[in-house]
Amino acid sequence: MAGAGSIPIVLVGAQEFSTVYKAPARNVAQWIQRGVLDYSEAVIVSGRAYWPIGAAVAFGESTDRGKTPDMTYVEQLVAEQAPGRSVKAALAVRAADLPPIVGSQEIMALTGEDPVKAFPPLTIAVKGGVFTEPDWQLSRSPLWLLPNALAGLDRMRERPRSRPLVVIPEVLKALESGTYDGPGSQILSRGKQSEG
Repeated sequence: MAGAGSIPIVLVGAQEFSTVYKAPARNVAQWIQRGVLDYSEAVIVSGRAYWPIGAAVAFGESTDRGKTPDMTYVEQLVAEQAPGRSVKAALAVRAADLPPIVGSQEIMALTGEDPVKAFPPLTIAVKGGVFTEPDWQLSRSPLWLLPNALAGLDRMRERPRSRPLVVIPEVLKALESGTYDGPGSQILSRGKQSEG
């Protein structure tokens, strides 16, 4: 599935994070609200947090009540997202080790497209095989490694359109350097942008 060179990238969104602890999905939001969990080891993509599996597993050790992760589920995630890689190697990956990862909002920002108008065609393009398949489908959201998203844009450019898709160099550079602060770069909270 997803991989960048030699690091096994295994990510969890809020739904998968809660499943690591056999907890209801709402618990992740509650842990964040109580300050037990934060975004310091997460990447923010399209307004949502995604944690490397190592950060999710380490979370259990950092709580006062000592939560025990479901290592069978963790092993399953590693097998699905980083086939052939060891759980130990996947647990060692931290957010700072991750390559650029994008979602629908970042892809729209890359091309200057209106996300409201462009999202349905992107979804249709993915389902129709015109755009590259997501590297991850986490918490019902598609995520891509940046080079794979760029390849998807190249594939879309090959299709007849009324207007060509052009990648905005400044947005690409910000995504590559980890300085992107456009749409999707902050956590969405109750439909509003909030500090992430």
